[in-house]
Amino acid sequence: MSVGALGAVAVASALAGDLPWSLLALALAAPVAAPAVADRDPTATVPWPLAVVSVATVAGPWVGVPAEIAGYLAVAAFATTAVVDLVAFTSVGLSRRFAAAFVALTTMAAQAVWTVVQFYADRWLGTGYLGSKAELQWDLVAATAVAVAAGVAFLWYGSRFEYARSSNEPARPGST
Repeated sequence: MSVGALGAVAVASALAGDLPWSLLALALAAPVAAPAVADRDPTATVPWPLAVVSVATVAGPWVGVPAEIAGYLAVAAFATTAVVDLVAFTSVGLSRRFAAAFVALTTMAAQAVWTVVQFYADRWLGTGYLGSKAELQWDLVAATAVAVAAGVAFLWYGSRFEYARSSNEPARPGST
């Protein structure tokens, strides 16, 4: 369902002429759909709160959220979903704190790649994505703040709900 919603946002954005936003929605659909595709089981999915957040971030501009803020949140949702896929659906074992740091670093790295793409689009294609060096710096500061917030949210969510589906751990941390 969440993949369908992301696809709908991608199609609506493309029809509205917003190709970059459409591509962002499709990119976000990839880690959301990855568990179902890898397991060939449509019931394999990321946790529903993460799927809802993923859809909400790319649907944000359609309901009045500024696109710049929604973009930062969508990149953070992408990084978080990728880390959840890595931890939940592979044999990779990450401690909760390392996974949270990895979410933050992946978010910052993805935003940095996007900044480089914007720079070269401005230079080679004559676009006006980056108005000034100061704007570029503030974009990176905002992306870092969102990345840290995403890492903290991941840590909070993991500490509250980590044992929900584990047969080896108690239902509540500290209980027997």
